[in-house]
Amino acid sequence: MNTPTTPCSRLVDPRSGSPLERSEAAYIAQDGTSYPIVDGVPRFVAGENYARAFGEQWVRFPRTQLDSATGIPLSATRLERCLGQSLASLDGQLVLEAGSGAGRFTEILLKHGAVLDSFDFSGAVAANKANNGASDRLCLVQADIRQMPFPREAYALVLCLGVVQHTPDSEESIRALWSRVRPGGRLVFDHYRWKLRNFMPPPLGVAGLFYRWYFLRLPKERQFAAVKRVFDFWFPLVWRFRESKVAQFVLSRMNPIVNYYPHFGLRDREMYYDWMLLDTNDAMTDVYKHRRTAKQIRSFLEQLGATDIQVTHGGNGVEASCRKPL
Repeated sequence: MNTPTTPCSRLVDPRSGSPLERSEAAYIAQDGTSYPIVDGVPRFVAGENYARAFGEQWVRFPRTQLDSATGIPLSATRLERCLGQSLASLDGQLVLEAGSGAGRFTEILLKHGAVLDSFDFSGAVAANKANNGASDRLCLVQADIRQMPFPREAYALVLCLGVVQHTPDSEESIRALWSRVRPGGRLVFDHYRWKLRNFMPPPLGVAGLFYRWYFLRLPKERQFAAVKRVFDFWFPLVWRFRESKVAQFVLSRMNPIVNYYPHFGLRDREMYYDWMLLDTNDAMTDVYKHRRTAKQIRSFLEQLGATDIQVTHGGNGVEASCRKPL
């Protein structure tokens, strides 16, 4: 069986919760089911799934959003805000990170001393392994948030940023994350906020609604190229009039670009181009896009029996933190 000294010693069968035995090329369940290790990453899901677009975008942009690459602490600032406490508090904590992408938060968690189990549903695990795989405090796997190969009630912190709204059922995903929090531990996540304008056509709403309808009807292998063509048509205009609030308001009703200027304080046009193309592709090709109000999130956490519930507006929309009673 696995020994406690190996980074992935906590892995369990995602269906039964029973221990797994490690072979050279796979993890083996007690009933003989084999979960292969591909390119150094244990795989608990099929390679083709609803998160394919996410995986491909992180392979294209493996370091775009990493603080270590930008030199700007955007990820660290967001993580600390969501935690509601200093990043130094992570030192020595056993943390489960759900939906790691290319590892923008993985590197911050590891930098501040967390013992980290991390996973993503998509092939983005390849990018995260390249970015953070050298750490002996990281267990990185490809897995489904609905069937995680991690033990129940084991983690001091379960963290999920930028992910829940992209899963088939937000409440099902939150409940699954909650099941991994140990008594006295914390669950921290965010979620897109429900706003009426997100469902209304221009000029009251935004154009992205129609673009997304179009892109999602293309074959998956053609989606990124189509998004990039539209992006490259509009980006020069968006950038040229970036200082004009009136022009940006008008343009936002006509194009699908996710515009971060000047809020992120990135260095130059090239950096804004990469960030905005990445997140425009993200916003246009995600199969699931759920929205919830802060009141809905709080109500669901109360139903779970959470305490010390903090729900605020910020960042991705709604940011939530709560604790599991002892």
